[in-house]
Amino acid sequence: MKDTNELKALLHLLDDPDKEVYDTVSDKIVHYGKEVIPKLEHLWESTEDGSVQERIEDIIHKVNFNEVSMNFEKWNKAEKPGLLGGALLLANYRFPLIDEDSIRKTIKSIYQSCWLELNNYLTPLEQINIVNSIFYNMYKFKGHELDENKPNHYYVNEVIETRQGNNYSLGVIYQILCEMLDIPVYAIQLPKQYILAYYDTIHDFFKKDDKPLHKIQFYIDPSSGMIYTQNDVNVFVNKYEIATDENSFLPLSNKAILYKKIEALVQVYQLLHEEDKVAELTKLLSFYRED
Repeated sequence: MKDTNELKALLHLLDDPDKEVYDTVSDKIVHYGKEVIPKLEHLWESTEDGSVQERIEDIIHKVNFNEVSMNFEKWNKAEKPGLLGGALLLANYRFPLIDEDSIRKTIKSIYQSCWLELNNYLTPLEQINIVNSIFYNMYKFKGHELDENKPNHYYVNEVIETRQGNNYSLGVIYQILCEMLDIPVYAIQLPKQYILAYYDTIHDFFKKDDKPLHKIQFYIDPSSGMIYTQNDVNVFVNKYEIATDENSFLPLSNKAILYKKIEALVQVYQLLHEEDKVAELTKLLSFYRED
């Protein structure tokens, strides 16, 4: 740790009653980055002053948010950002101490359970029936309506731990599994709905110079695994007068998926009047660039 003596002096000033002094001290401590967190946690444990503890918690949060922001910007600039990596970044925003290895192991375990049951002779519908049986029945994942407005239903660590999620979070995990299993299932750009589609083959949809012919065989509701036909979707679109075009049934990129997920989470925090989280997540959205 550089400038140890300066840091010690700054930490001793955390109880200064002058707000301007505290703001200056706080900004300087935040600039030390994540390496300062263990010292802040030790100081939190050794002090009985509740106001100082609150200040320490605030500084730790700022340090973590700066770290998440930098990592999110890097993820967004990557040529092919991974969907799981993006979901873990979002979880790190709210839960800085998540066990990423445990999350990856659980997803790998679900993948292995599916892989053991799949073979090259199954029809697309049979493949999805197997994935559904393992995901929703064996591992007990359960979908909840978006209007329940529960923030934890958006964070992959909470969803993995509780087996409770919504269309966005379960859809992300479901698509990650399908990608690992080489099953061509993607979230589509249909407005006002987060739904997955099974395509007739795997293409690189996201290369600008590659425009393959493709066909959706059926749709999957990620909250339950329910299968919908094209006619079912057409009825839904007409009933709710949803405007569609030729792009509505193309797959969403990983960047766009995470953007939509965070955008929906912002709306939840707005309803809960948690303006600090609204401001921070809106900043993360500002990094979004679709190449």
